[in-house]
Amino acid sequence: MNIKELFSAQSLFEINRVMIEPQDKALMFVGLVLVVLAVVFKLAAVYAPTPVDKKYRGKFFSLFAWIGVSELVWFLARSQYVRFFGTRFVAFLILLIGLIWLVMLVMKTLKGYSAEKREWEKQEVKLKYLPKQA
Repeated sequence: MNIKELFSAQSLFEINRVMIEPQDKALMFVGLVLVVLAVVFKLAAVYAPTPVDKKYRGKFFSLFAWIGVSELVWFLARSQYVRFFGTRFVAFLILLIGLIWLVMLVMKTLKGYSAEKREWEKQEVKLKYLPKQA
C-alpha cells in the first residue's frame, strides 16, 4: 500500500472487518513506543537533579503517555470494529494532536528552560550563603 492509498477516503474511514491490517499494527506499535518513551521520561523526571529538569521532563512524560495510551485505545476500538473511533482517521488525528503538542512543548522548552535553570541556580547560590535560621 502506498501513501496515496493510505490517505484515501476508503482507507481512512472504512474498517476492514476481515483482518487487522499491517498499517493498523504499525499504528499500535507507535502507541507502544510512545508509552515506553513516557516511562523513560517519568524515570528521568523522578531522578532529575533539579526541579526545573523535573518540570520539563514531566511535561514530556504527559505528552507521550497521553498520546501513546490514546493510540492504544484507538487500536482496541479498531480491533473491536467500533464504527468511527476505530477508523484510521481518528488514529491520524491523535498523532496530529500529539505532533502539535510536541512542537509547542519543544518551543516552550527552548524558550524557558535555560532562563528557569539560571534562576534556580541563582536561588541556590543565594540560599547557600544566607544565614541558617533555626
